[in-house]
Amino acid sequence: MRANRDAHTAQATLRNVARDAGIVAELRTGLPEATSTDDQTRGGLAPRVTAALERAGLPPGTLASLSPEADSQATLQPGLRVSRRRATLTLGGVTLPQVGRFLDAWRTAEPTWTPASIDLSPAGGKSPEAGGDLPLRAVISIEAVAVGHDGVQR
Repeated sequence: MRANRDAHTAQATLRNVARDAGIVAELRTGLPEATSTDDQTRGGLAPRVTAALERAGLPPGTLASLSPEADSQATLQPGLRVSRRRATLTLGGVTLPQVGRFLDAWRTAEPTWTPASIDLSPAGGKSPEAGGDLPLRAVISIEAVAVGHDGVQR
């Protein structure tokens, strides 16, 4: 009786582990491929940000600054590594609809880079016309996360 119950418990545990392993494998295949050399091979972030500004109908001068940060890596368990790339960009003298257009253009062109935080504050300078949009300073932190497993990064 006890051996029968133990065998049944072991079979249920095996089914659960197999199901969980399938879910993990499916999630891993859904991650976009990215490597730490991605930015160098595609010309870096600056031209890609400028291209997104252009697609959003904003002049390149809207980009006040772009500050990439060093890559960070963490090992979750043996053979499984997560790397994170971050950058902060500042748009100056933009309106809220313009920020939205930029974010839409960025999401379409760069799905691996997602906004992690957005800080909006009034931009100094001239006041908006009556009924016009307030000029803003938008500080947007973007990040790309990649999962590496068995020497393959995804």
